[in-house]
Amino acid sequence: MELTMFERIQLLPLFQGLSIRQLQQIFEKIKLDFCQNKERETIVVRGERHNQLVYVLSGRYSAEYVSVSGKFRFQEQLEAPALLEPEGIFGYNQDYLRTYKFITTGSTFLIEKNVFKNYLINFDVVRTNMLNLLSTHIQKSQQQTWNLKQNGTIEKKIIRFFCLHSTVMSGYKMVKVKMEDLADMLGESRSNVSRGLNNLQDQNILELKRMGIIMNSLEKALSSTFYE
Repeated sequence: MELTMFERIQLLPLFQGLSIRQLQQIFEKIKLDFCQNKERETIVVRGERHNQLVYVLSGRYSAEYVSVSGKFRFQEQLEAPALLEPEGIFGYNQDYLRTYKFITTGSTFLIEKNVFKNYLINFDVVRTNMLNLLSTHIQKSQQQTWNLKQNGTIEKKIIRFFCLHSTVMSGYKMVKVKMEDLADMLGESRSNVSRGLNNLQDQNILELKRMGIIMNSLEKALSSTFYE
């Protein structure tokens, strides 16, 4: 049975716990910008100002991060529903850190920052949900602040690198990076990194392609004997 629009919105983290009546009340007071999006359409570009909350309602999309030094590009493939970088709407840096594009057709809706700040935040459920989202982001960030150069096998260091730059610990990931730059970031020699990558490829944990290093399933890497 297909869900109604209100039922779909109720499942989104920011609105979980709101009744249909409360959602109707919200939509009577404010205008939310719903969009149908095409395959390969850009959702947000890295560096854009975070003037609104962007919810991806349906579809599959990519998120690409470019390091400050420009030495590597990291791309993920993600599934809706998702709220894009909610932590960026407040704080010192209010620019998007990644570029998001649809891989398939999809849909989004936008919530202007002023609408969220002046109206939605007054709902206890919405305020609590936002705090939970921000707290979860902080906790995950703290857990990922490991040193890539700490002790461990080269294979484990490579998997840590993928984890460190992922927004979710599952699914497709790809990194475009020179071997010498990756070796420097991992605190290893180029030959050791090459050996580690080939070992992981032999176990079907990643693939070495001209376009980059591809990991089709990060969860498979995390459950492998290399990561124990």
